[in-house]
Amino acid sequence: MVARTTTSLWDRFAAFDPGFMRLTSAMRAVVGTAATLAVLTALRAPETALVVGGFTAMTTSLAVSDLHPRNQLITLGLGVPLSLASLSAGAALTPYPTAAGLIFLVVIHLAVQARRFGPRGLGLGIFGFMAFLLSQFTQARADRLPQLGASVLVAFAAVTAVWYCVGPITASEALRRLRHAFDVRLHDVLRDTAAMIAAGQDIDTRSRSLQDRLDALHASVLLIEDFLDERAADEDTEALLPHLSRVEVAAQRLAVLAVRAMRTPAARNDPAERTARQRLAQRIRALRHQPTVGTTCAAERCSEAYEGGLANRPTGSALVLDCFPAVDELAEALRVLGPRVRPAGRRTPPRKQASPTFGALPHRDTDTDSLKRGATRQAFQVTAASALAIAGGHLLSPHLWYWAVAAAWVVFIKNESTGEVLLQSLRRLAGTVLGVVFGYGLAALVGGDGPVLLVLLLLCMFGMFYTPSHAYWAVTFFITGTLGMLLALMDTFSPHVLLLRVQETALGVSCGILAAVLVLPTTVRRASDDELVGFLRVLDRLLRTVAAGGTNTEAPTGWVRAAHDLDQALESFRKACLPLTHPLTPQRRRRHHVRHLLEFLEAGAYHVRSLAATAERLPAGHVPECAAGLTAAAERAHKTVTHLIRVAGHGPGAASDLARPTAVRALSRLSEEQRVGRNWPSPEHRLLLHIDRLDATLTTLVRALDPLASDPDRTTVVPSESVDIPLPHGPAQAPAVSCAVLTDRCARA
Repeated sequence: MVARTTTSLWDRFAAFDPGFMRLTSAMRAVVGTAATLAVLTALRAPETALVVGGFTAMTTSLAVSDLHPRNQLITLGLGVPLSLASLSAGAALTPYPTAAGLIFLVVIHLAVQARRFGPRGLGLGIFGFMAFLLSQFTQARADRLPQLGASVLVAFAAVTAVWYCVGPITASEALRRLRHAFDVRLHDVLRDTAAMIAAGQDIDTRSRSLQDRLDALHASVLLIEDFLDERAADEDTEALLPHLSRVEVAAQRLAVLAVRAMRTPAARNDPAERTARQRLAQRIRALRHQPTVGTTCAAERCSEAYEGGLANRPTGSALVLDCFPAVDELAEALRVLGPRVRPAGRRTPPRKQASPTFGALPHRDTDTDSLKRGATRQAFQVTAASALAIAGGHLLSPHLWYWAVAAAWVVFIKNESTGEVLLQSLRRLAGTVLGVVFGYGLAALVGGDGPVLLVLLLLCMFGMFYTPSHAYWAVTFFITGTLGMLLALMDTFSPHVLLLRVQETALGVSCGILAAVLVLPTTVRRASDDELVGFLRVLDRLLRTVAAGGTNTEAPTGWVRAAHDLDQALESFRKACLPLTHPLTPQRRRRHHVRHLLEFLEAGAYHVRSLAATAERLPAGHVPECAAGLTAAAERAHKTVTHLIRVAGHGPGAASDLARPTAVRALSRLSEEQRVGRNWPSPEHRLLLHIDRLDATLTTLVRALDPLASDPDRTTVVPSESVDIPLPHGPAQAPAVSCAVLTDRCARA
């Protein structure tokens, strides 16, 4: 019983923190800082050296954001000389405040410019900024540089020893943890799906919970893809992503069919219907015994559970019976997802391979010029905000002005538009106010007990790194609590200092907002328009590739990568729209409109993921029988995307003056699509089905963006209409049939 409870709690932690990355970062920060302070104390270093060493050790966990252990070590090694150089420059300029302020602005500008190089550039910029800020915080002098430099080296050495000697994590272990998080989140999806089916109806809270579970599962897949991008590819890991994507798509398809079946009125009290639902829920629960790591005994238990029911399937409503093939497909996907299992006859291509054939799309075609322009624009914004913060901070306090600069710097990290900066600023200010109250209460309660204050400081530091980044107010809360404990340890704690902390933070975020509005501003609408167009261009490249030659599936992993690129573009659009979708936004109509757009984009991304997962199932070099229809459907969808890009150029707010749309989640939107039929289509024709539904979703998205927009040259296709697709055993000029009829015939053939 105890072992089962412990395992369950560990699984909950794995689901909350995929790969235990935040837990690892928090433990490394706490243990690394404690080890640094212990070594410096044993060496009888002065108080300033203790502050420099402890702050540097904490900064390493803040700046190193790489997923792969090898890349973490590279960033850590580059941070050593950069921190020493920045600390030395700050210490040399401490006697000259004006010169120190000007050089600090140069350091800030260069640190922000480094963001053009991605996460590592962001981390190195943090190292440079924090080291110079630390020199001003401690009022370091040039004659103390050897001592302070030794403290920095001790901090880096202690952190490295903790990371790679005390608790080393190999790349294989990190990937295993990420896969375990995927297993736990898949378990949650299956549990909620089975509970909904057993209940026989869909309550809104159930479907919303299931949608949240699916979003968490999808986030795990994206995290694994990001990790695989950072490590050297081999045959085992290269084959992992397509299989994970197939499992994810199968789980989402099962959830869609379950919601559709439970929302359709049926004779719930009918014994046959109730028996079908109970047997379906039993099969879904059996899948929970088959984790993706694939132990033999678990696979055998699941196989026995299926073989007992395949012979005599129950009778019930058609929508409930549609879920049984989805369960079988998910079971098959789980069976082939073993750590070294790959489909027979398939050759795993090198990760960087690119070919003009179907399924070999270019991976991660990043717009480098746009990234550089964004970094340059933000560098000027942050520099202007920091200049205002330095000037205003000196007026509030000649000794604590750096708090305002830190606030002005932080609100621009990973934020592009004015709305994002405003939202981050409000979170920073709210967390600071709450943290001041919390820190003052703890310090007053503990008094001057040094060991207790040190323990509380380390606990606040742990909370700072373990808290998810999207809850930034909580991160700031723990940062301020850590500062309060540090001030108490240094005997400089007072209510006046904490009040000054709030004032400096308010000044810093105000300077950040002012710079975001006046210096090369980017509005939320412009940022969201750019991200929406970026999403559509990624989709357009995919469809153009299919339309140009959808007759070869030699490299299906290219489809999976293309789907991942589309998901990343969708996440970028969602982040750009966050100020509009936030519950506290005053523009209610616009918030509903943006959420309405996100529904269609998420539905379209699901169909693209399904395309990728289906293409992975086809044998290498196989030419689909419906290749001509596949090319024609892709061409239709390509025309829709082209028209949608033109419409999106006028901004997504065109319909803001019209009636407010009803916003639902993507799961509900997908469950409203037309039923395919009793028998499921073959993988070949499922490609065509998903492209057709993608086209219908995009056509509806055009109307959502601008209901007054029209394209007389474009013939729209909706799921209930007919599409001209050649049958597998018929002539090319076969008459037009509906998707449901087509797929039913294909399955029977």
